[in-house]
Amino acid sequence: MLTPLAPRRRIRPGLARRDGRALASRRGMTLVEIMVVIAIILTLMSVLAYGIMSVWENSRVETTKLQMGRIVERLQIYTVKKKKVPTTADGLAAVYEGENVPKDAWGNDFVYVAPGPDGEDYDLMSYGRDGVQGGTANNADIHLKDIQQ
Repeated sequence: MLTPLAPRRRIRPGLARRDGRALASRRGMTLVEIMVVIAIILTLMSVLAYGIMSVWENSRVETTKLQMGRIVERLQIYTVKKKKVPTTADGLAAVYEGENVPKDAWGNDFVYVAPGPDGEDYDLMSYGRDGVQGGTANNADIHLKDIQQ
């Protein structure tokens, strides 16, 4: 005699083990897990951004010092040709004679003073990132005497 067939249970893929018992399914990540991953990524990005910005600002300071060195070279050539340094009123425009006068790495004008302090012929300075006299760190003034040492 034939026995009736038991109805087949339909098992979705991923929900059964080899012995046929169903497993609880994990279809994705929970909201908490996603938030933890995002928090970790943001923390790493902020640490990297801080390091990169620090290097970027330090490179601006070094770029300004190099630009000041080029201006000093032009001032020396001007002094040899004219037998005098330009006055404060003449400024760097007299040295560059119609060319664009270079600016510091932050886009501010260099400050030229003649005669300079301590008996120097002239002084050249950049007011740093903030463009205001004084300051600390990357806002500090960069003086010609500081780069010639």
